[in-house]
Amino acid sequence: MRRRILLVAAVVLVLAAAGGLLWYRTSPQVRYHRSAVADAGQKVDGVLRRFDHDHLHKADDYAHTAAQQPDVTVLAVTGETHWQTGVTLVLGVVGHGRAYDRRGKLVAEGDERICFRLRLGPHDDRRDDDVECPSGDPLPVTPDPSLDGVDERLTAALAHTDPDEAAVRAAVAGLRLDPAVRQEVAGRAGTVGVALRAAQYDCLLAQVTAAGVRLWRPSHTQLAPGELPCTTGTALSSAFGRSPH
Repeated sequence: MRRRILLVAAVVLVLAAAGGLLWYRTSPQVRYHRSAVADAGQKVDGVLRRFDHDHLHKADDYAHTAAQQPDVTVLAVTGETHWQTGVTLVLGVVGHGRAYDRRGKLVAEGDERICFRLRLGPHDDRRDDDVECPSGDPLPVTPDPSLDGVDERLTAALAHTDPDEAAVRAAVAGLRLDPAVRQEVAGRAGTVGVALRAAQYDCLLAQVTAAGVRLWRPSHTQLAPGELPCTTGTALSSAFGRSPH
């Protein structure tokens, strides 16, 4: 029995050594490419998580969201919706590749564009890695603006502003935000509401009253389609500042 165990162990070691030798017999370019594919694949994982998180179903939404992710471009899109025609996306993703020799020395490193095909619906989803990249330029997708860092700037701008619609509007204009950010200001019953929206889930609301300034960022759940709109109507409503149920 002991001899049999030793024989099996020896065979395992030989196979492991052969596998390692086979790996290092592949060219550095091959190892580099495989590394780049793996790195790009992790970025595609992030894109798919974002699709699920935002409950996307329409082709335009898939393409727009994918193109917002770092190192990702949309090279082709077909179909209309997940549940009817299904949607197929071809993404070009920058992967960072590395190759090492048997001693662990880095022998090749750089970036490479890797293409992925995502087939979403109508019955199931499928992903194909490292497919042939289509010719042509990426689809033109407008990048979303951002409200990162605007909370503090808006608070400071409104800190010494009376609840006067014209004064609040001037203070918001003075921030010189990206023109792509939708800006709304409206007053009602001694309160001025401000709504800034950069994207579906990037929304900042404010109330200006005689007592001061209050800011609120609705949650991802509250900003889902069909839920709270990012408008001055919400800023001036009883829903302002409430946590989701």
